[in-house]
Amino acid sequence: MMNRPNIFRRMLSAVKGFGFKQWFFLVLNVLLVGGSIGCLAGLGSVSHALSTLNAAEQFRGQGDTRFAQLACYLPVDDGKTEDDIRSFRQSLEAQLVEQSLEAAEGGRLYIDAYSGTAQVTVGSDNGGNASVKAIGVGGDFFYFHPLRLRAGAYIKSDDLMDDLVVLDEEMAWRLFGGTDLAGMTMTINGKPFVVSGVIARETDFATNKAYTGDGGVFMSFSALNRLVETASITSYEIVMPNPITGFARNITADNFPLGNGDLVENSSRYSLTHLWEVIGTFGQRSMRTNGVIYPYWENAVRLTEDYAALLLTLAVLLALYPLLTALVLIIKDIRRAYRFAKVKIPEKVDEAVEKRREERLEKAFEKKEEEGKPDGGSEPS
Repeated sequence: MMNRPNIFRRMLSAVKGFGFKQWFFLVLNVLLVGGSIGCLAGLGSVSHALSTLNAAEQFRGQGDTRFAQLACYLPVDDGKTEDDIRSFRQSLEAQLVEQSLEAAEGGRLYIDAYSGTAQVTVGSDNGGNASVKAIGVGGDFFYFHPLRLRAGAYIKSDDLMDDLVVLDEEMAWRLFGGTDLAGMTMTINGKPFVVSGVIARETDFATNKAYTGDGGVFMSFSALNRLVETASITSYEIVMPNPITGFARNITADNFPLGNGDLVENSSRYSLTHLWEVIGTFGQRSMRTNGVIYPYWENAVRLTEDYAALLLTLAVLLALYPLLTALVLIIKDIRRAYRFAKVKIPEKVDEAVEKRREERLEKAFEKKEEEGKPDGGSEPS
């Protein structure tokens, strides 16, 4: 068997013998392979850019149960109420019990959040005021959207009072001129509220493009609904068990009052299957005909999906020529090996047959000589 140094020596000798054409195609293929690898690295980076898609993995922890993260987006004229959410939870829990899925002692089998928006007027004792689109939230909203706290605390569904608000940094500066505001009072549509905390906005490239607001206010959806009676829930998110592929999606589709809304599975947004679907419907994705207006975080996800689909397409296209080149070289080697075998194998067979025939003749001659000797095995003198 040829040792490794000899292989490298032969390869080096072959490279030294390259002409301009061989060097051109070698460099071209190296660049294309490098470009394809770079696109795949970019795809990996884009698919991990958003923190809003990690809820299922975080909720699973070290457990063995598979979970899926899903989101429902509803038309603005067909939003839901908190009673609709409670009704869905009851149906969901009955379905999970029917499937013999139970939470561990002291734990939960699913986690969810919902939100809706409405235009409000906010003000502070410092004289600052603004008209903004407030986000009314419920459930574990900040579990799905872990915005970094600069001061104070998040608002939660189990707070005793629903008159707490969370401001983003920009709104905090506009109203109060600072960010250490926990416990300070403000007004929303003339009603008093208490600042629970101040958060920093996401810094990823997709959210920076998707978020077009000039300051944000997060408050309890129940409080927002009291201030603006027309406010409704247009976004619902959930992490739930997904023991087999499609289980969580099917249960949600069958039980949640989705209507003409959209149901997406965030757990598989960057899977190869889904990215090929994005590529196949690339032109249609920009058209919305069902009345759904996505929140900024979903628009950010869709932007990263487009980038991921584009990078996947480029990676495949850049890899095609090197793959075809390798395939051609392999076919040439196979044909060369076939021609060599076609000539050499018969020769080797003939040599083996001839050698075998000579061995048989030699053995027959030796046997004949042995039979011609006199008894005693010695020759006559």
